[in-house]
Amino acid sequence: MTPRGADGIMKFRFITSALLALAVGVFAFVVRGDAVSVGAAIAAALGAGLFVQNRRLLRRRRMDRAPFPDAWRAVLDEYVDFYDGLEGDDQARFERDVRYFVEEHTIAGPRGIEVEEELKVLVGASAALLSFGQPGYIWERVRDVIIYPEAFDDEYVTSSQGNILGQVGRQSSIIFSARALRQGFAAGDDGLNVGLHEMAHVLDFDGGPADGVPSLMPWHAVRGWLNLVHDEVQLIDAHRSVLRQYGATNEAEFFAVATEAFFERPTQLRKKHPELYAMLREAYAQDPAGPSEVDDEGDERSPEARRRRRNERKRRQDKKDKR
Repeated sequence: MTPRGADGIMKFRFITSALLALAVGVFAFVVRGDAVSVGAAIAAALGAGLFVQNRRLLRRRRMDRAPFPDAWRAVLDEYVDFYDGLEGDDQARFERDVRYFVEEHTIAGPRGIEVEEELKVLVGASAALLSFGQPGYIWERVRDVIIYPEAFDDEYVTSSQGNILGQVGRQSSIIFSARALRQGFAAGDDGLNVGLHEMAHVLDFDGGPADGVPSLMPWHAVRGWLNLVHDEVQLIDAHRSVLRQYGATNEAEFFAVATEAFFERPTQLRKKHPELYAMLREAYAQDPAGPSEVDDEGDERSPEARRRRRNERKRRQDKKDKR
């Protein structure tokens, strides 16, 4: 499993580099048979490992010194309810996480065609939202992101027959439909967000094969999670769940669909599926529904309340524009 947060990842990488350097040193000793060769090999391997580790940190520090683009902030204000509910340092950290993801990954259309900045920001927001409980989380498994204008088919062709909205593809690439990506954030409360769905699959893959066990979940919780998934899938099949029917496809799709509901319909999920909500809360280290002692309808920090405020602001602005 991936260590939590930037500090954990850096410690993990340092240990990995040291072990690799030691292995190189042993190999050099076997081949050359002298201590000088061993020392040189260890130093070279350790130095290369530390260089790779520190390069990302230096790039991030340079990004931190630049102001967050106003156009990007406008996209977050318009589309991302989660961002709207943050304040002060938390909002600034979310912006940093969005920028890190966008700047550290290639996000383009098929054959490298440039895409709108708005789409890049929504992709970054999808990642930042899921990893917000793990400050400094590094999305190691993502190589690049490809955005098609519409839904696509198995041959990656957009047409009226296309029914795929997103996919974690070969070589750690993620594929999105631009229309679906926008609609997922614009609706906000229907439990269908392709950005969150595919990023959840990435977290699943990060721990090995896609088995529905996210890399962020502590080992001690895995057995209980798998038992819970079995029970929850039965509820979906019986149409007694707030989760979409697609969640019953397999364990991997269940986790992705549950993630969508956790962030988009958290109060409903907590009320109808308290054990599932609690396990996702532990895995993501986030509590999007807010304090349980506060009534869901009256919790001004809940996604539903934030969405109402955003819609009210939009209605007022529309009235002003018509005058």
